[in-house]
Amino acid sequence: MGNLFYKNKAIQIIESIQSLHHVEQTLQALIDKYQKQIDEQRNKAKQNMSSKSESTRHIKRLLLIRRHQQQLENRMLSLLNKRYTLESLNVTKMHLSAIKQTSTTFKHFLKAHDIDKVCDMQETLTEMISDACEINDVISSTDSIEGINDDEIENEYLKMVEEIGHWPSPKKTIDRTLAPGSAQETKIVFPDPPSNVVKSRDKIILV
Repeated sequence: MGNLFYKNKAIQIIESIQSLHHVEQTLQALIDKYQKQIDEQRNKAKQNMSSKSESTRHIKRLLLIRRHQQQLENRMLSLLNKRYTLESLNVTKMHLSAIKQTSTTFKHFLKAHDIDKVCDMQETLTEMISDACEINDVISSTDSIEGINDDEIENEYLKMVEEIGHWPSPKKTIDRTLAPGSAQETKIVFPDPPSNVVKSRDKIILV
């Protein structure tokens, strides 16, 4: 019911503005019409200057029309003042309505989103992110198998080297960038020895 009353008031203001504007157009048309009549009477008065009575008659009409024209111009100014006031009032109503709606929106938002609840949610989210990062670190870790470490693997490898009595044979790799059948088509790659092994010709010495 309140909204309907407000809409009716808003419609009344707009209709009043439109009505005043229509009256202004009518007054302006009359002012322009009187101005033409004034110009005509002035010209006739000049043309009949040889006859003072005739010229005076046109001057009287000119002054009469000018007086009514002045009255219409005064009414025009009064209507303009009223129309501008109504337009300002309409903008003020729109402004107040926007402020009221904004205030209501903020009120509902703050009621639905309590600051303490937001802080609690933020803390909970931070803890969950921290826990998720820790879980990711745990499942992504590359710890050694229980009971077997890198030193044990290295020692077992060296024992195998001693058993075969020589360093593993070099591997051949093919250079695909060269033309087939070229003398440099294959490359010999020797594996790097461990840091504690020195290779001397056909013997392997542990240091």
